[in-house]
Amino acid sequence: MSHHILIADDEVMIRRLLTLILESDGYRVTAVVDGTQMIPAMEADKPDLVISDIMMPIMDGLAVLEELKEKPHLADVPVIIVTAAGSPAYVEEALALGAARCIFKPFAKAEILDVVHQFLPPTTPAL
Repeated sequence: MSHHILIADDEVMIRRLLTLILESDGYRVTAVVDGTQMIPAMEADKPDLVISDIMMPIMDGLAVLEELKEKPHLADVPVIIVTAAGSPAYVEEALALGAARCIFKPFAKAEILDVVHQFLPPTTPAL
């Protein structure tokens, strides 16, 4: 069974790009627009990993990280922040709130896969 990754980013092109990269590497992907959709999606089908933008409308990635701390059944899901926000303060805050890693946009396919593989090694078929 393939690992499930949830993507949250308000930019449709980023969601599509990440989905293509991850699906081509064998992952099952769910993509949502912002944090208000992310939490219910995680409740419905707990992912093995989350990739989230920081700057999103309504509920941003930082607010999601704060909310995840309050949900013990979801708090163990690693969150990788992908952001165009160049401010070190955003990155420091995301890491302090529990983000596992931060990647800056624009990113390369290899960079995304390298980080994802640190958390989700390739699935081996059952014998």
